[in-house]
Order: sequence, then C-alpha cells, then structure tokens
Amino acid sequence: MPKFLKSFFKKSLPQEPGGIVVTREDAPQLFARTFGSDDGQKVISYLRATVNGRVAGPEGGEGILRYYDGQRGLLQTINGLIEQGK
Repeated sequence: MPKFLKSFFKKSLPQEPGGIVVTREDAPQLFARTFGSDDGQKVISYLRATVNGRVAGPEGGEGILRYYDGQRGLLQTINGLIEQGK
C-alpha cells in the first residue's frame, strides 16, 4: 500500500459529539455483521434495487444527477466495507 494511503487509514474518523467512537479498522467488520443478518440482507437488497434503478429523465437537471451519483457513491462505500469485513 502506498505511504499516503497508509497515513490516510491511520487517521481517526470524524465522530459525532458525544457519540460512539469507531475506527477505520472496525468499520468493515461492523458493516459485514450489520448487513450479514437476514434483515440486513433485505435492507441492502432494497437499497441496491432502489438506488441503482433510479434514472433521471430528460427534465432532470445537474442537481438531481449529482444527488443520484452521491447515493450510488454511498452505496458503493457500504458494499466495499461489507466485502472487506467478510
């Protein structure tokens, strides 16, 4: 792994004030356990179907395209963490 990536992964994650502290090392296992349950599988299946199935029509402007792209990016992050945690 390149040096700049190693330093990135060592940094702590932003936390909500007074919230539970989660490290980058813990996140993949947490996501895999959360979405590995029967209900978790249903949730991730629903998200994949709804987020990946959305199409902006010709009337959709740049804002809606960016919104959909952000949702897809978040879903990719979740899927990646699930795979890492397996």
